Amino acid sequence: MSDLKEKILKLDEYLAAQRLEWTEKIKQLTEDLKKGSNLEEVSSYTLSYRQILVEQLASMSNRIRGQKSTVDQKYKQKWLEYYNYDYKLTDKQREKFVEADLSDDKHLLELLETQKSFIEASVKTLDNMGFAIKNRLDMSRI
Repeated sequence: MSDLKEKILKLDEYLAAQRLEWTEKIKQLTEDLKKGSNLEEVSSYTLSYRQILVEQLASMSNRIRGQKSTVDQKYKQKWLEYYNYDYKLTDKQREKFVEADLSDDKHLLELLETQKSFIEASVKTLDNMGFAIKNRLDMSRI
């Protein structure tokens, strides 16, 4: 197995574990919110988790930009390589060859983009929980 394929496999496992961990944390907060218990604690964890995820989102965005740059550079390099190939290729054939050569790099980019989408959705969920906590506290005062 190539180094890049191993890297992709390890990254996929790491990101899947991270998604599972955050899903469990948020699920626990929603259970506490549903029960109406420990609302102060739920509120503080909601804000804390949100900030952690926002920081991860910024980091993920940087990694995505870096990976896009890598893909673009390799695309140009491979295009020129196949342009000067011994066998004359059509543009369509050249593009298929380049796409095949970049498939692992693009897969890596897709993993990062999927994780970014997950983090964005998690931040939105925590934002909604913040409003739900406020509403729950307002209702308890009535």
